[in-house]
Amino acid sequence: MRKMLALGPAVGRNDVSRIEAICAEALESDPRDFMALMVLADTLWRNKQPDKALSLGLKALELDPNDVHALRIVAGIYAERGTHEAAYPFAKRLANADSPTLSPARATSRILAPFTWIAKVRRLNERVRKDEAESKASYAEWTQWAKGYVSWYEASSRSAP
Repeated sequence: MRKMLALGPAVGRNDVSRIEAICAEALESDPRDFMALMVLADTLWRNKQPDKALSLGLKALELDPNDVHALRIVAGIYAERGTHEAAYPFAKRLANADSPTLSPARATSRILAPFTWIAKVRRLNERVRKDEAESKASYAEWTQWAKGYVSWYEASSRSAP
């Protein structure tokens, strides 16, 4: 648990080596640790390590086939590589995915609310709320991208000889 609490600051600093170490330890004890898989996949994708991120994203999708973050990572990597046949099914699932449930952020905010008189807790609560808003915006951008990608792929597949 202590290691996972150290993950937040490491992610905030984009300390890739620390994130890899913490997530590797978590995955060693539980290879199905979805949070560790996704934090590591997202970090590696954002830091231009698509090969590592792809395998982690695919593992995450084995655990939750409809996770919008994992779908976006996998579809994005395949699309960036130009392997459109592989990207298409993931983009199509993303385009039709339900909005992610963000209730843990709301629950966390409610738990922290009575303690916001403490500066560190107040900053953490603000970060949780900001992250929730950013997640909603990201979801909208991702589904928009996926819908555009699916339309482009289907149009180009029909026009191919």
